[in-house]
Amino acid sequence: MKKIKAILAVIMASLLVLSLGACSSQGENTPSEGTVPTTEAVDATLPEGESISVYTLKGPTGMGMAQLIDEDKDKGDFSFTVAGAPDEITAAIINGDADIAACPVNLASVLYNRTSGGVKILALNTLGVTYIVTNGVEVNSIEDLRGKTIVSAGQGATPEYIITKLLTDSGMEIGKDVFVEYKSEHADVASLVASGQAQIGLLPEPNVTSTTIQNPDVKVALDLTKEWQALYGKQLVQGCVIGRTEFVEAYPAEVDNFLKNYSESVEFINTATDEAAEMIVAAGIIPKAPIAKKAIPQSYITFIAGDDMKGLTKDNLQVLFDANPKSVGGKLPADDFYYAYTG
Repeated sequence: MKKIKAILAVIMASLLVLSLGACSSQGENTPSEGTVPTTEAVDATLPEGESISVYTLKGPTGMGMAQLIDEDKDKGDFSFTVAGAPDEITAAIINGDADIAACPVNLASVLYNRTSGGVKILALNTLGVTYIVTNGVEVNSIEDLRGKTIVSAGQGATPEYIITKLLTDSGMEIGKDVFVEYKSEHADVASLVASGQAQIGLLPEPNVTSTTIQNPDVKVALDLTKEWQALYGKQLVQGCVIGRTEFVEAYPAEVDNFLKNYSESVEFINTATDEAAEMIVAAGIIPKAPIAKKAIPQSYITFIAGDDMKGLTKDNLQVLFDANPKSVGGKLPADDFYYAYTG
């Protein structure tokens, strides 16, 4: 009798496992093209000899990483790639070449949507990096832009959405009260303002610094990060650090260790500007030390994680979504987009 009961128990257990497996299969979504697979967290360490692949961008988005890049030369814990354009970050994340990457905040949202949750935002690394610069005209407030023409790059991207919201919410209609003329590259805008062919330009760092060095007549008129804070009482954020969900969930301890080192690198860059400028140049993030040194305090390099990151990111993505849903990938990310790093 005991033997029969044991056999029946085994049969019932087997049926239960099969039943649960069937339910799980029915609930699975077939990964679509561009989907990055995910795994459950195991808190493993990387195999010996392997390093974390980290991609970053030239300019402010990558500046905070310079000391970490410098310190890792002899360690080999990370493999760094400095990319020239966000498209390189997109390809590296989707192809699995990058485990962690620094990129614009809206691109993080686009990648999250494109990969069906295949990336997580780990931290914010830059606030606003965009400025109004002038040559031959005085501008002291957003209102002073009324009736004038602003030359800008970034149409259909974050610069357009930022200036459009600031102007509109200040009571100006673009094309009627104020005019924005778009060029293809920031370098085109810098050249026009430096030469005096344009009196007002919208530029990010380090283009602002290089232009004012090239022509001292070019002045920084408005810091749009400060204007945003004054108008909305919230911080403007433009850059972040993301990780592939598959990597983040497999190696959370490794990710936390990276973030700890990265936060220390950010603090160093913001305080030891002479040495930091040399590191930024050595990493290939900005070409010249004088430009890097002057650009550091104007680039709002930061490290914000956890709940503060989540709140700020949601606020800024909402602004972009309201301006153009495509700018964030068609919809706002769900809560699983946000990584809970506590330091």
